[in-house]
Amino acid sequence: MTDDISLDEYKEAYREMRLEESKKGFFGHLATYVLVNIILIVINLTVTGDDVLWFFFPLIVWGVGIVMNYLQPFHWAESRLEEKEAMIESRAREKEMEWNQKRTLFANREKKHDTSNNSR
Repeated sequence: MTDDISLDEYKEAYREMRLEESKKGFFGHLATYVLVNIILIVINLTVTGDDVLWFFFPLIVWGVGIVMNYLQPFHWAESRLEEKEAMIESRAREKEMEWNQKRTLFANREKKHDTSNNSR
């Protein structure tokens, strides 16, 4: 048997899941960054020697991307989730208002129809 959960419990579970996914993605990118840059450093130092050190270009440029990727799940994700939740709640309220308006319109038509049939 399943128990119903509240909207707040659902939101909290959803947030935790999204943050966990973001953190896993970050650590996967970080591991790739470290491994690939180690390989690039080894290639640079063994093939071209100390004459031309180019390995730091991808290290720095990709490092900026890693920093941005770090900031997303650890700093920006919470505010983005709150923004999305607010948008979703707003849309849900709009839909509810539309539904209520249609229901009221339908009920008014039914009343008019019933009163016109009763007057005959």
